[in-house]
Amino acid sequence: MGYGAFFNVQNNRSQSLRLFVTDVQCMYDNGDQGSNLSLFNNAVVSGKSALPASGTQYIEVKASGGCFFQTSTFHLKVTDDANGAIIGEADFLEDDNNWNLDKNTNPDVINVMINNSGDQARMTVTVAAS
Repeated sequence: MGYGAFFNVQNNRSQSLRLFVTDVQCMYDNGDQGSNLSLFNNAVVSGKSALPASGTQYIEVKASGGCFFQTSTFHLKVTDDANGAIIGEADFLEDDNNWNLDKNTNPDVINVMINNSGDQARMTVTVAAS
């Protein structure tokens, strides 16, 4: 088992968003170890709501086997659900029990909060109202 995070996406816009998760490296998924990063892939987040609707979704890195010396990563793309326009993209990476934001293409609209102070991290992506 590796370091995990409680993750959620908050949509403060009135329009729906569509999320895509790609470039996943060394992450548990689909309920393995309780991790479900796929919840956020091709997912619609209605206006003024969150995913999950309440609380957070646990995600966990693989820190053993072939992933023991590898950095765990995933890419989150946020689009306007109505027209497919890209609102922003963010790259997340975990190394040595710390989650980090590696890239954010639109920090004025996509706000990423990462707190690594607990046994598991807390990460929130907030999409600002337009």
